[in-house]
Amino acid sequence: AVVSTQSTGKREITYTVVSTSLAAYFITSRIATTAVVTGSSMSPTFNKNSPKSRVFVDLITPVTKVKPDDIILAHDPEERDGYIVKRVKALAGQFVEVDKECPGSYVQKHAFQGKLSVPTGYCWVEGDNKITSHDSREFGPLPLGLIKGRVLFTMWS
Repeated sequence: AVVSTQSTGKREITYTVVSTSLAAYFITSRIATTAVVTGSSMSPTFNKNSPKSRVFVDLITPVTKVKPDDIILAHDPEERDGYIVKRVKALAGQFVEVDKECPGSYVQKHAFQGKLSVPTGYCWVEGDNKITSHDSREFGPLPLGLIKGRVLFTMWS
């Protein structure tokens, strides 16, 4: 039998391209990905020297492992196709102290004696720049199911 090396070479290239694409898709949708952080709500942690920071996001760590002070990437609870990057301030069963300087509309309606309790299945998130951040102080506790991953580090800013 005679085998053409041209068709075998094209097949190998096609196989390599397809398998590499599938592997890249699997990794970026299930293991880790990058995200671009824009805006000033997480300044000075991100966007200190430029309008955009690229961050590396861990998608494997289960939501149950998220803890206070972690920075997370989550689906925006108010904008269907949007994402937010915020710092976790409190988890279910913990109390949040009301910031009298920047309370937010949710806090003004639901705080009792200067505190709020985070319900089961939720976390409280805030931006590092409280003046410009739209966060739990406005939209309330964030459902854990909206968390996509944990930000591990800044790739560049």
